[in-house]
Amino acid sequence: MRTLALALILAAPAGAQSLYEASSSLDLHPCELSALSCTTLTLPLDHRANDPSRTIDITFALSFANVESRGILFYVVGGPGASGLASAEGYLSSFDREMTDYMDIVFVDQRGTGPDHGLACPAAQGRFDAADFSIQAPEAAKAAARAYVADCTAEMDRPDLLPFVASDQAIQDTEAFRQKIGAPKVWLYGESYGTQFVQAYATAFPQALKGVILDGVVDLSLDAPGFYASFTTAAEAILARTLAACAEIAPCARDTGGDPAALYDRLAARLDRAPIAVALTLSDGRTEQRLLTRGLFEASTFFALYAPEGRAEFLRALAAAGRDNFVPLLQLGYANMFIDPETGLGMDDPGWFGAAFYAITCTDYDSGPGTPDERADRILSRAAALAPQAPRLLRAYLPEQLACAYWPHQGPPTRPAPYAGGDWPTLVLNGDADPITPVAMAQDVLDRAANAFGIFMQGGPHVIWGRGKACPDGIVRAALMDGILPSAREQHCREDLVQDYTPLTLTDPAQLRDPLAIAQAVDTELYQSIAFSIWDGVHPASIGCDHGGLFTALPTDRGTDYEFDSCSFWPGLAVTGSGVESNLGEPDDRITLALTIAGEGGGEIRYTYRLADEAWSISGNWNGQPVHLPRLP
Repeated sequence: MRTLALALILAAPAGAQSLYEASSSLDLHPCELSALSCTTLTLPLDHRANDPSRTIDITFALSFANVESRGILFYVVGGPGASGLASAEGYLSSFDREMTDYMDIVFVDQRGTGPDHGLACPAAQGRFDAADFSIQAPEAAKAAARAYVADCTAEMDRPDLLPFVASDQAIQDTEAFRQKIGAPKVWLYGESYGTQFVQAYATAFPQALKGVILDGVVDLSLDAPGFYASFTTAAEAILARTLAACAEIAPCARDTGGDPAALYDRLAARLDRAPIAVALTLSDGRTEQRLLTRGLFEASTFFALYAPEGRAEFLRALAAAGRDNFVPLLQLGYANMFIDPETGLGMDDPGWFGAAFYAITCTDYDSGPGTPDERADRILSRAAALAPQAPRLLRAYLPEQLACAYWPHQGPPTRPAPYAGGDWPTLVLNGDADPITPVAMAQDVLDRAANAFGIFMQGGPHVIWGRGKACPDGIVRAALMDGILPSAREQHCREDLVQDYTPLTLTDPAQLRDPLAIAQAVDTELYQSIAFSIWDGVHPASIGCDHGGLFTALPTDRGTDYEFDSCSFWPGLAVTGSGVESNLGEPDDRITLALTIAGEGGGEIRYTYRLADEAWSISGNWNGQPVHLPRLP
């Protein structure tokens, strides 16, 4: 049982009303994107004005406690630009079951997101996100930002909303909902950008609070140059740590030639000289030449740093590039930038509204005085000064700020006062390997806030709650549901910086003649395919193999069926045949591959791997001889 020494006990108010009871005055309807109950409030378009004729509809999704309510949690997602409604069920499924049994949880489609008033420009976004930005080519960088703003505002459906999506407007929307349900005291949780929202909400409406949780913390007191410099230099250091970690992981070091940092720098230098042409196999089997650019490579590197799994995935793609296979890096860039591999164009995403990111960010922060070009020139000048501290990832400093320099609406010239906390408890969560909200920001917030408690993770991801780790999940759960706060002002926990690196397969030429090694490598490459990793699991999908040919995934009631059509995960070796994966959580779950192999050796093999007991077997013929498992020495 958790020790109560030095802990604070928060008593729930007697007779506190549950969200279900409070929602009796709401017009509830099934949510379109989840199994939750939704309600839509008609609110002023501009809370700063007194004009009842201009309104906007804001939709909230309600998850009622399954057993009994111990409180209400307002959950503010990151971005800005993420749809709370589209991501609600994903978040709920990551929680401990007690959370959904005993907490009422509210999500919202913040103005600028969601199907009704979402601000998106996927075509312009795809071009901009993959563009090169360099202090060596300032005019090209400004032109890219200028073109993005013009193209994006022309492409989006609701440019009329741009003056009215700043965070203070959305905070008023959320407070209006709280008033509508009887003004209960609530817990506020914010992740990433959501921490900015929650700090400002708490400062504006302290009477609303039962508690605050900040996860992946933005320091509100930083201006735009300070914020971007902070995370750019943090990301630079985390990339160096990640490459150093690879050098300490034997398979990763071997795959990258013993010096992953040198490999990274050689590739970056090559991309500085010119993009790399990559032959990409499309879903119809055709091959198109695509370009891996320095911009796509650097942006993809940055986003890979968000989580231990992403770092491992990036290192594997980097290792493949070191062996002249650039398809994984290209596919990783497409996945991170939400670019359709089939067309090379930006895609719509019901859970993310890229134009809302800029519409909110650019009106929350200020790019400074002067003309757009003058603002952009100052940003480029500051980037040049920062360059010695960020030689690998300086690009992270530029595109968002340059876009905001040209954005048609600017934020206030002064920043809010630092978050001071209050009578309510504040839990401050952060990882020390967070590239976008560096741990130093969270530490500064902790140091300034009253009644605040820090939980900091060594290694780990950006945003640390809800990943199945006892720390911080157990600490947060105790505060939310039992009113038990941490017994120490600051606590630390640990997660691996790079998690579960999967070695490249068939790197030894002898393995290309080994049927068991080939079968196990096919099994591995299926689950390491970046294009397959973003499959929705619902619709059949054909995916190009790195060196030509296809494999197709078909969902079934027991798992997934596979078809291989001259699929070459490796040069000079083609796989044809089928596979059946049963994955129902039953003792007999397995993957079975029936394959015809053509390469240095050849034959027909049947391979089975049982998921429950991790046992495998193989049969068939190879080079005219029966196949059997080798005897263990």
